[in-house]
Amino acid sequence: MSKFCNDSRKLLIYLAVKYDGDFTKILTALQLKEDIDTPYEVVEEVYQSLKCKTITFLDYDYPERLKKIYRPPLVLFYYGDISLLSDDKKTYGVVGSRKYSEYGKAVTEKIVSEMPKDSILVSGLARGIDCLAHKEALNNHTRTIAVLGSGIDNCYPSENANLYETIKKEHLLISEYPNAIEPNPANFPQRNRIIVGLSQALIVPQVNSFQSGTMVSINLALSISRPIFVAPCSIFEDTVNNDLISEGAEVLKNAQQIVENLKWN
Repeated sequence: MSKFCNDSRKLLIYLAVKYDGDFTKILTALQLKEDIDTPYEVVEEVYQSLKCKTITFLDYDYPERLKKIYRPPLVLFYYGDISLLSDDKKTYGVVGSRKYSEYGKAVTEKIVSEMPKDSILVSGLARGIDCLAHKEALNNHTRTIAVLGSGIDNCYPSENANLYETIKKEHLLISEYPNAIEPNPANFPQRNRIIVGLSQALIVPQVNSFQSGTMVSINLALSISRPIFVAPCSIFEDTVNNDLISEGAEVLKNAQQIVENLKWN
């Protein structure tokens, strides 16, 4: 890497830290060439202060999948195995409600446990379906990527601390937000676009409301033509799964259906 590229990369990381990962503020700073007058020593100090590692839009190994989403993150902060972001990996996302039924739990565990051993689950480490999916991937001895809506050094929610540490050390933990930034409601839709961007397909075991983060992920998947698989539910259950299917989502049957759809064979 040339010194120019290296300096540009560090400047980008500096701005991401300065503006707490806010894409709009970082982009505005770049457009105004704010970084030109920043002393090199200041940039280097911020860069060296990071506990985690980074991958930027300028890096050759930045995933092409992410470049197809709206406002691809300029910097990702991470811990773990960055090779899991490679475009040749088999990836699928699982998203769903924080409050799930026994049926939603069973669907999540069944599908994740049946997925190929060389596939990678992507989810958001949130309460509910996300957490279940990560845990089942670990039980199934498959790899997983957790995308945070908080700073990379802030485990949210705190009850997922053990899961956070396991993924951090043995899999891949990423965030658009540096350090220990507190979660902000506005950050979670931004987090969802990364989950969708990294996933070749989106699996929805249970969604309880059209006004939810899961629906944000579904709409993002539609915008970049990712296939969406939704578990069918009984008419006696209070979910919107069947409504999504009637609107065109694929009926989720089993893991083999997803494998065949994505031509992983």
